[in-house]
Amino acid sequence: MKKHFLIKCVLLLCPFFGQQLAAQTVVWQPKTLKQGQKTSFKYQPKGGDLEFSDEPKALLAVYNDQKWHTTPITLVKDNGEWIGSFQLPDHATFIALKFYQGDLQNPEASDNGNGKGYYHEVLNNKAKVVPGTYLAEGTLRTGITADWQMNSFVNPSKDKQMLDSLLKKEEKLSHKLSSALLFNYLDLKELTMPAADFGVFADDLLKKELKNTKLTENFLARVQRYYTKLKNEQGAAATEALIFKNYPKSSTARFLAYIKSTEGKSGAALEAGAENFLKAFPYAEWKKSPDGQEYIYYTVFRGLGTSYFETGKNDKFLGLFKEIDFKTANEIYRWNLTRSQLLGTGDQKLLYQYSKVIIPYLLERQKDSSYLVDFGNDPKKAQQNADNQMDDRLFTHIFLANGQQDYEGANQYFKFLSDKGTFSNADLNALHLHVLEKLNDTKAIKPLLESSVAANAVTPIMFVKLKELYKSEHNGKEEGYEQYLSNLTPADKKDEMRAHVMANMVNYPLVPFSLENADGKMVNSKDWANQIIVIDFWATWCRPCIEAFPGMQLLVDQYANDPKVGVYMIGTMQTGDYKTKSVNYVRSKGFRFNLLHDAVGAKGEQDQVFKSLVPLFKSSAIPRKIIIKNGLVRYTSEGYSGSPSQLKDELSTAIEILRAEK
Repeated sequence: MKKHFLIKCVLLLCPFFGQQLAAQTVVWQPKTLKQGQKTSFKYQPKGGDLEFSDEPKALLAVYNDQKWHTTPITLVKDNGEWIGSFQLPDHATFIALKFYQGDLQNPEASDNGNGKGYYHEVLNNKAKVVPGTYLAEGTLRTGITADWQMNSFVNPSKDKQMLDSLLKKEEKLSHKLSSALLFNYLDLKELTMPAADFGVFADDLLKKELKNTKLTENFLARVQRYYTKLKNEQGAAATEALIFKNYPKSSTARFLAYIKSTEGKSGAALEAGAENFLKAFPYAEWKKSPDGQEYIYYTVFRGLGTSYFETGKNDKFLGLFKEIDFKTANEIYRWNLTRSQLLGTGDQKLLYQYSKVIIPYLLERQKDSSYLVDFGNDPKKAQQNADNQMDDRLFTHIFLANGQQDYEGANQYFKFLSDKGTFSNADLNALHLHVLEKLNDTKAIKPLLESSVAANAVTPIMFVKLKELYKSEHNGKEEGYEQYLSNLTPADKKDEMRAHVMANMVNYPLVPFSLENADGKMVNSKDWANQIIVIDFWATWCRPCIEAFPGMQLLVDQYANDPKVGVYMIGTMQTGDYKTKSVNYVRSKGFRFNLLHDAVGAKGEQDQVFKSLVPLFKSSAIPRKIIIKNGLVRYTSEGYSGSPSQLKDELSTAIEILRAEK
């Protein structure tokens, strides 16, 4: 595309020459397009943004059965032109094309005929214009197709003269608009009239249609939505009454009942409304013929679950899980039990009693495909998500069981973790170790620790235990322990880590600074000239920062006796007496860190060193690790994976790569 850009610059300097080349065209074959016909086109991009593209793409939009549908078209190059072909649907009335290069949402270049568009009407088999043709053209040219993929097919215009012309043509063609064309007609008509006048006009037209004795559910639903859009409460209510009368158990009636039962309500009113909705439209009945409204039941059950949980209605809360799907049950558990467990709120004993009832339901329905719609009907991705969610719920259950000293109850659920989740969570592995120790299951401890090391999900306590076991097997000696640890990690994991580290290597000048440490002394970055320095930006309010501390302690311990490596924790973006808060927190938890306090700027923000590096980070999020060598930031990474050992290995790998440089 560089060549393209240079040539465009030359054209801009020579307007006449540019006009001569601006000859992008689309030639349809045959010239007269008919429904059900095999059709092709030739695209000539000369003079446009795609002239020098090696791989232009085409998106075809077809107005078929009163709706726009889009589909990609493969282009084949022939003598400087691009050719595409497609089969016109039997009920097509209008088509349009857009050409682009790259991603459809963010194309590198595109061509829509200089804003005028490439479009064509489609005739019936008698070569006559089909009703709806001019409405289709109108929605395209005004940009109200209701399909985001059709954005920029043309440069939208709300020109009243153009719209009036198209509407008159449609009125003459259709004589009496069918109910299927009515709403597109109204959408376009609205653009030509004052709001108050249009409201009266639309109401009159809709009332005439409602006098029809053959009103379908779909038509009534669209009328009701249109009245709601117009904020015509009387019209909407009258239409709703027709829906409940003619189609009392329909999906439209269900949706309207759901809105009436829950909208604008909270507390006891919301709970009563949700219960009444379920009586009128039972979930068990809906499951016999699902129609895409699972979101309604998901929302209703989730609201009821929270209400029952917060008001202590234990039987009702647990009763919800008897019929709902995995997705809904998982969310109710996550929002109420897992959240309470993480926050340390509520009666932990009661939470465990709840969990013992709910977890078997979740395991039973884990493969019910209830996440399918959320993952584009991809069964593999949907099941992976369900498995990940189940792993998280099992963590909560095991944590609660351990808290109630039910070690047998905790231990029996590790076997239900997914292959991915069995050893990948360092905190869960540490919990597993604790449970095995309480059960005195010594035979299972070493395999657990070795598998956790292989998965690089180990906490400091686990390393201590593994070293104890190693020494007990080697006459109390540590010799060979580090090699033993290294051998436990698969080669592909080491390669993966190195590749990750190399991808985060940078070269960015560090602005020198002096910061106060925990003892009130100043530390100057210029004094680090002959060292490799790791810095962790953190804050007392940042939970992931705090969770990463055990991993940082492992790193500190690894290089404690190495004068060429230093590790500093810089507290940043804090308020109040941040010095006392950060120092007291770190020391109270037993961490042995070199603490520094970020400097305060003129406006009072405690973020001066961190702020100087934001252009490098392109983010203001923490935790953030950097490694400095010779006055340059050479490595940077954001966030925390959840594994202390993985964090330690990541940073130590980066340190050793930098140390090996000449």
